[in-house]
Amino acid sequence: MAIFALVCLLAMTDSQQPTPAQFAQWGRETLEMIRRDFYLPERKLYGEEIVPGQPPRQVAFTWGVGVMLSALSAAAKADPKYRPWLREYADAVQSYWNPNPPTPGFDVLPWSHGVDRYYDDNAWMVMALVETSEALRDPKYLRRAEAALAYSLSGWDDKLGGGIYWRESDKASKNTCSNGPTAAACLAVYAHDKDSKYLRWAERIYDWTREHLQDPTDQLFWDAETLDGHIGKTKWTYNTALMIRAGFELGKVTGQRHYLAEVDAMADSSTRRWVDPATGAIKDDLKFAHLLLESWLRTGMVAPARAALAFLHGQGQDASGHYPVRWDSVAQGPWPKPMLIDQASAARAYFVMSTFKEK
Repeated sequence: MAIFALVCLLAMTDSQQPTPAQFAQWGRETLEMIRRDFYLPERKLYGEEIVPGQPPRQVAFTWGVGVMLSALSAAAKADPKYRPWLREYADAVQSYWNPNPPTPGFDVLPWSHGVDRYYDDNAWMVMALVETSEALRDPKYLRRAEAALAYSLSGWDDKLGGGIYWRESDKASKNTCSNGPTAAACLAVYAHDKDSKYLRWAERIYDWTREHLQDPTDQLFWDAETLDGHIGKTKWTYNTALMIRAGFELGKVTGQRHYLAEVDAMADSSTRRWVDPATGAIKDDLKFAHLLLESWLRTGMVAPARAALAFLHGQGQDASGHYPVRWDSVAQGPWPKPMLIDQASAARAYFVMSTFKEK
């Protein structure tokens, strides 16, 4: 266990540590707030952001849709009450599907004309739809996940030796945020249909991303490589998180121990980089950081995940139940323009933590 995990664990007494039931309650409260403030009943969709006291002005972009769908799928697994909400939303978001060639995929907004598709958006939708299929026991959502995965994989070409682009209409860079999630998405689909092509794709994408975008000094991941070979060296939590997830699943599926060694190194380094030892908060945006928290749970690092969520609920939430952009922000009053993606990230994290079984 990383040293920060021990620090976080020792800083909390047994009576201070939230229980699974408390995490579930926080998740329910957050989803009820989202339904109250972001829901657009005439379209059965959710808004992108709000000014408190006013309805949303537009529907959410696809990235937020994927996070919201994943929050509802986690909620439905924890509490059958949310299955109707999940099914309704999973069906409504088909309005984002853009059938235009060369490969159909989810567009950034409900499709009407033209194309503005992102390979990473579709990877998030794949993982959310696989979980939707699991929660509802309905294979049609797995089929939709496979269709979205075909789009994400269409972003691969041989320039730079491989890798998946970020955006269809602007093929300027190959990003960790499109490669790591697509590798994980391949493994999520493979877990159900056992089609070996998805396993081969996951291995190929994982290896390319490590070769091109992993910082050898700390095992964390840079943002992107442009076609002229320039590396954008910004580091976001979710880029490392999805590589941890992909590596962990590859280790389970293949039995090759080197994957788990790589995952342990990434996970330990991620706590040193992003956990505030004084508070337990994750020093990044909620929409990125909730994915790192999930990756910690996969590797058995429960203490930093628990401490981070305790901080978020205790310090980040305002009086209306809204959450900020940054995980480590402290509410001093109402957050001015709460965004769906941040609220859904919190809800997802709470429900995932509520159902996590320590080994």
